[in-house]
Amino acid sequence: MARVFILPDEITKDLPEGTPLVRALWEAGVAVETPCGGFGVCGKCKVRFTGGAVPEPTQEEYRHVPAQELAEGWRLACRHRVMGDIQLEVPAESRPAIAQVLTTAVERPVSLEPAVRRLPLHVPAPSTSDERSDLRRLLDALREQHGIALAVEQVPLGVLRQLPQVLRDAGFRVHAVLFCDPEHPAANRLLAVQPDDTHPLLGIAFDIGTTTLVGYLIDLQSGKELAYAARLNPQVQYGDDVVSRLSFVYHDPAGLKQLQHAVVRGMNEIIAEACQTAGVDPHDVFEVVAVGNTTMLHFLLGVNTNSIAVAPYVPVFTDLLSVEVRQIGLRVNPAAMLTTLPCVAGYVGADTVAVALTHLFDPEGETVLALDIGTNGEVVLRHQGKYYCTSAAAGPAFEGGRIYQGIRAEAGAVSQISVESNGENRWLHVTTVAGAPPKGICGSGLIDAAACLLDIGAVNEAGRMSNNDNGEWWEAHLTTLCEQKAFQLVAPEAAGNAEGIVLTQKDVRELQLAKGSIRAVMEVLLQEAGITWLDVRRLLVAGAFGMYVNLRSAQRIGLLPPLPLQCIEPVGNAAGAGAKIALRSVRERKRAEWLARQMKHIVMTGNPQYEEQYIEHLGFVETLD
Repeated sequence: MARVFILPDEITKDLPEGTPLVRALWEAGVAVETPCGGFGVCGKCKVRFTGGAVPEPTQEEYRHVPAQELAEGWRLACRHRVMGDIQLEVPAESRPAIAQVLTTAVERPVSLEPAVRRLPLHVPAPSTSDERSDLRRLLDALREQHGIALAVEQVPLGVLRQLPQVLRDAGFRVHAVLFCDPEHPAANRLLAVQPDDTHPLLGIAFDIGTTTLVGYLIDLQSGKELAYAARLNPQVQYGDDVVSRLSFVYHDPAGLKQLQHAVVRGMNEIIAEACQTAGVDPHDVFEVVAVGNTTMLHFLLGVNTNSIAVAPYVPVFTDLLSVEVRQIGLRVNPAAMLTTLPCVAGYVGADTVAVALTHLFDPEGETVLALDIGTNGEVVLRHQGKYYCTSAAAGPAFEGGRIYQGIRAEAGAVSQISVESNGENRWLHVTTVAGAPPKGICGSGLIDAAACLLDIGAVNEAGRMSNNDNGEWWEAHLTTLCEQKAFQLVAPEAAGNAEGIVLTQKDVRELQLAKGSIRAVMEVLLQEAGITWLDVRRLLVAGAFGMYVNLRSAQRIGLLPPLPLQCIEPVGNAAGAGAKIALRSVRERKRAEWLARQMKHIVMTGNPQYEEQYIEHLGFVETLD
């Protein structure tokens, strides 16, 4: 064993020698950024060895860490293992953080028909003339009094163990807590036998995002939302995007188990926090409903993802599944059930189905396109009763990933940029998350920055930064950084560093690649349906992107189409709203399954239409009318 002492937290952790340093820090409760999945590509997991043997620098560290810092003991955590007792400093800039986790949404009401219900039962007491077992007389009473037939194997062992005492203490007048889904009777379960009906019946709906986790605690007897909680998805230690995590699992035999443990840990923290906020016991939570992209649900269930990682990207399952939470490790009632909504394909998941369940549930509705932009982008089009869907590998640029000074939407992230004027002078006005001193740029700030630079002429339609020397006010912001052009958005003195906050030429290219992919898949869906933007009545923008981004800026760079702004509607966490709908209603789960079957998945890999649209939309639009 080796001892790791972590500063400035003053945490000590004993771990086996050979433990990867990133994993050691996370197990000690100190998270570090590894957007690239720990492959030494991004250089964002810097730590400083302040005690013990300092490892020799690797080739990746020579590329990402200045010589002076290497001499001072700075290294990339992802490149090393715990070898002997060490003391480490983990600076704030190497730790993941997020301030804006979207929890609100435009919702729709549904009739309350939860899968979990509680029914009164009068169980005949045993006698010399009635020697049926306790379990048999209970199941017979359930069938005779409520018309519900359960097999013995649909009764968990934990319920069976408590049954004799509960029956006798309650005088054989009890309440049965059941999980009943008429469409999937094989998944039905007897969850508990209670002496009365005083305990609450609770469920929790999860939106498992690549970057964030959000959980909503629901009273299943009233349908009321009692509390919610959110977290950064602990899986970010294995990579910012799905592809990085798939690669990690593909190359590490223990990777799948680690990713499952990480997301379950985050979900358990949310369960505990939400229940504490509501003043209830997690033991009264009898169902968990989860949505997420296809890969996230495979990770949650511990199902191998290697077939999703390579063409033709086939998932192991896409159906709605209900399993016992004890198989996953969620800390709710041990007999509770976990239900995952159906997926469509390897890269169109239950989160997309949940968005459709919330906003596109009526096939007779008007032509609407729903767009959910996160680390991945998913698009659903409803037109004349038909559904078309696809996904775009946007990469993490919209969440600050692979941007030189990119960070998530945490305190200090540049989130809004505009050009201000007093008639004679013009300048950039910068807003940060929480009004904190600027320390990086998040996705909404990146889009604003590009739009502003286009408007003032500092970047042209091809995405190239200006070489002009025409005496423009903004030319003083141009600089050279790492042998590439850059535009200084925030001065060094305001940012508290030597560079200030800058947008580099490479950042602009990353943005073009991401926005080109998103816009291209939207265009392909319209082509598939045989329509144009003139036929689209509404564009629904789901997720944090729609709530925090400046829609005009998104149109200016060509990410969003030139629809009237009143036709573009931010709808918040529509995936989470869909998860809540499914938790409240088994009828809506059936609708979700129907929607998943109706969606025609348009494959983009090798699709000449996509490639053509992608090239066409890499550039920026000339102007915005």
